[in-house]
Amino acid sequence: MTASDSAPARPQVALDPPMFASGGGDDLQFSYLHQVHDLSLDCIKIVSADGELLSMNRNGQAAMQVDDFSACQGADWLSFWQGEVREAMLAAFERARGGQAAHFSGYCPTMKGEPRWWDVTLAPLHDPVTRGAGGPLVIISRDVTAEFRAQQALTEVNAQLHAEVQRQTESLRRERQTLLQTNEELENLAYSMSHDLLTPVRHMLSFARLARTSDEQKRDRYLGIVERSAEHLSGMIEGVLKFSRAGRNPIQRSEVNLAALMRDVQTELTAGAEGRAVTWEIAELPQLTGDAAQLKQVLRSLCSNALKFTRTQPHAHIQVRAQRVDQAWEVQVQDNGVGFDQNYAHKLFRLFQRLHHHNEYPGAGADLATVRRIVDRHGGQVQADGQPGGGATFRFTVPDPVPVIVGTLPHS
Repeated sequence: MTASDSAPARPQVALDPPMFASGGGDDLQFSYLHQVHDLSLDCIKIVSADGELLSMNRNGQAAMQVDDFSACQGADWLSFWQGEVREAMLAAFERARGGQAAHFSGYCPTMKGEPRWWDVTLAPLHDPVTRGAGGPLVIISRDVTAEFRAQQALTEVNAQLHAEVQRQTESLRRERQTLLQTNEELENLAYSMSHDLLTPVRHMLSFARLARTSDEQKRDRYLGIVERSAEHLSGMIEGVLKFSRAGRNPIQRSEVNLAALMRDVQTELTAGAEGRAVTWEIAELPQLTGDAAQLKQVLRSLCSNALKFTRTQPHAHIQVRAQRVDQAWEVQVQDNGVGFDQNYAHKLFRLFQRLHHHNEYPGAGADLATVRRIVDRHGGQVQADGQPGGGATFRFTVPDPVPVIVGTLPHS
């Protein structure tokens, strides 16, 4: 119980009856002490050893919003303190009742319910003749509400600053990671341009020269090789362009219904797999935040990859499901295809890196690299697990703090 932010007006009325025994009849000294007590801006109280409120100075009554002291005189002062501060208050009260000064701080509303925080000092009020313990206590409560709120505001500002520093640090970490990945991609791209893209060009040049000096039968075979090499080169160039667009186009974030995207992808791919026995097992898929077009491209690439590498199976089985992992969704695409050696899994997401010859499983080798680039830009990760002849599972994550499940695709 303390002084509020601005000092209350001192009432121009007569002082209350004396609170202290005069001790030796020194009326002048007593009058001086009485005036100091009553004019103090702190809330000064006399409380019995049992906690009964005996007296309170006038400015203390104003601070505590007491209109009529007689209404609370004799009340249990201990009952004013509730909640977290009560334990500290009781310990301080016991210490003062035992004859030693004590102190605590805490919350206690005024008599009209307004919130206040107080810095409280308690001390035994010794009888000036006997000076014994066990008598009443003097309790001085200083209103520290302004200081408490200022400290609370400072704490909130510090928390906001800490959160902003954390956010900026995380942003810088992501930017650094992006730069490292970009450098790696540029190195891979430079290598691919100087090696992988030149391979079909060399084939075309070599077999075009042979075709000029060969008979008609060989010429047709050589020209067929040139044509296939040109198609392969065209696919590789298209893959490079797709890979470049995936890193250049800005991400258009919105609420994305992954189940709806998967329905579209399944329809597109099923049309191109006519005549094959394919079972799609698609579990509940989430609604998350991301770029709908790019996430659809990820799903299409992974599911197309699953269809490609299950074509030797009499009955292809493709599973698509999602699960919550920390503050992200993890989406899995699993197949029962030819699989791969796990020791070479790190090569799968590099541009033009293949674990199977393109004559067996055609393709430019750019789709999985593009998948990784899109997922990286969404702040997620991508990985693959497999074993030769045992199928493969591709996983990618998309950070999203709010889990919402919508829609279920029927099994086909």
